[in-house]
Amino acid sequence: MAELNKIIGLAWGPGFQSTGSPVEVSISNYGLRLTTQNDYDGTPAWSNVSVRKGGFNDSHVMIEWQGRAGSYMLTVSDQSSVATLRVQLKTAPQNKENIKTVGAKTQDRATRVWSNAFIWGIFVVPMLVLGAIVWKHERLAAWAISHVTVVQERKWSEQIFFFTKQHLTLVEGQSAVMVREIGARLSQGSAYQYEFYVADDASVNAFAMPGGFIVINSGLLALADNAEQVAGVIAHEIQHVEKRHILNGMVKSAGLMATASLVFGDLSGVASLGSALIKYKFSREHEREADIEGLKALVVSGISPIGMRDFFRKMSEKETLNVEWFSSHPANNDRYMSLDAAIKALLPVTVVAKPLPYDYTAIKALLPAHFKPG
Repeated sequence: MAELNKIIGLAWGPGFQSTGSPVEVSISNYGLRLTTQNDYDGTPAWSNVSVRKGGFNDSHVMIEWQGRAGSYMLTVSDQSSVATLRVQLKTAPQNKENIKTVGAKTQDRATRVWSNAFIWGIFVVPMLVLGAIVWKHERLAAWAISHVTVVQERKWSEQIFFFTKQHLTLVEGQSAVMVREIGARLSQGSAYQYEFYVADDASVNAFAMPGGFIVINSGLLALADNAEQVAGVIAHEIQHVEKRHILNGMVKSAGLMATASLVFGDLSGVASLGSALIKYKFSREHEREADIEGLKALVVSGISPIGMRDFFRKMSEKETLNVEWFSSHPANNDRYMSLDAAIKALLPVTVVAKPLPYDYTAIKALLPAHFKPG
């Protein structure tokens, strides 16, 4: 029996999500095997598939084949899986007429390299340089981001979050239910399909990812005094997604070439920065916008905005704690004063809202015991 190796990727086709489904795939000298709606569609031989490079710097592998139920595609971006796939392809049967080899040495490889270098050197690079000079990088990035649809952003983010959550300890229980319910209330009517999570982590932190993934650490829940303060954090993080602050910052951080790949419709160019999202530092302008728009969202949702303001003040008083939220969301006095002024300008009836229906003392009592706020 042929030796089986395991790789992970995203699968598209009959029986899978329209945005791609995370899967584990067995590969051997014969071909690959994964569970599809019709089992025979997910066991193609290497001779019946097309394998090509993709993504930024050709770091991803795209495998396509035709089954009885329709067309299928498997995207492999995890570098360990890509390496395993390359080794397997080298030992695959010789009938490779449908395979555009990945990482293998071919007789015309030198020709292709020089041809690509010539094309990039004579045509593509000068165009990009010219575009950068005329438009400037920020303008080019803004234009590219404006042409990314919510569906595209979500599809890319699902892949990033699939790998990111492998490094998180996600928990369920009353705290997770509360976060999900508050998040759903604050994001009602949004074009984004939000998912809210609680991570078992002592650090006082919360982060959002493009496409609508938001994670709140248990350490932050332990520091908060009530559900309204948690709602303030969630409202703030939602606005980073709604205003595309994270996608904006990542594209600019990735540089001109990543921006160029985005211009041509390839979101994988900034995928390598996915792990940095947890500690991504927002600009003052983005933080101010997330504060004010988050405050508005709280008012519209019938949640008192005082919790948001009070949590900023509480964080400022706890600078000696492991407050990682400071590194990405600076809690300076100007922001507290700005929120305080905005709240004072509101009608009293919008500030004194009905309390959220959660026993926050009981919820905090069930949080992990490794974090005790001082």
